[in-house]
Amino acid sequence: MWILTLFLQDSIKMFEYDNKDEARVEFEKADECKFLSEIIHYKDFEKRGKLKTGEVRNPPWKW
Repeated sequence: MWILTLFLQDSIKMFEYDNKDEARVEFEKADECKFLSEIIHYKDFEKRGKLKTGEVRNPPWKW
């Protein structure tokens, strides 16, 4: 899941997209201050077999 966050003069708007390509197109169209974020749920790791329920692991990113 991808989230496009727009910081407008008097508000914040957030839009959700299912794929990166669609999110990237809308990101390029936006003018104001903007962020594009990928949201990864741990349930997605369980479905893919990369994380078993109850198993403690380090996050998938490296510092």
